Amino acid sequence: MTPADSHRTDPSLLDEARGFELLEQPELWPEDPARQAELAELLELHLALRSHGPALAESLAPAPRTRWTGSWTLAAAAVLLVALVPAAYTMQHTQSLRAQARDTARLEQLARKRTQDRAWIAFFRQSSTLLQDFEQNPALCKKGEEDRRQERETAMTLLEASHQLAAQGAPLQEAEAIRASLHTWLSEVAFEEDCLSVERARELRQWAAAHNLEGQAERMERRLRGDGA
Repeated sequence: MTPADSHRTDPSLLDEARGFELLEQPELWPEDPARQAELAELLELHLALRSHGPALAESLAPAPRTRWTGSWTLAAAAVLLVALVPAAYTMQHTQSLRAQARDTARLEQLARKRTQDRAWIAFFRQSSTLLQDFEQNPALCKKGEEDRRQERETAMTLLEASHQLAAQGAPLQEAEAIRASLHTWLSEVAFEEDCLSVERARELRQWAAAHNLEGQAERMERRLRGDGA
């Protein structure tokens, strides 16, 4: 080997140095998606090497007479084989954590949906029961007045639930339309006195029957429970 050859830089080291520079400049990456994916994986490995490399380089340093270059690019190349195993483990662990995070987010989303569906089902079931109760002959406050205290309290509770369901959004567009119809009727009952005149009670029953509120509520409850239309 001639003296000139001894001072000539190994072309592979130059290629490697250019490669690491390219990794840290994503704007210069080629347009090919497959090549970009490969470079992204290499970038993760490169970052892992930068994290573990200095400690490995120090522990693997030769006798003091050998001078290490100040460039981390060459140091990373020197400890690449030794650092490959922990770096690969780091990448695998990172990918596993990402997969777990995606699974956790999906499960949380499903749990929220189930909770919301149960709230809608309960609203329609309780509304249907209230409508049935309103069809029954109650005790009288006095002659010509029906005691609807219990139905009024139930209507107030369901009216509050209706507001909450409207804020969170309906699982089905039709469910929202039926909730809105029930909401109107519930408002009328909730804002009445505990004792209703027979004529007013009859008007509320006729209103509910004209809009088939009980049948609509029962049908939507079955649909949300998965029992069919």
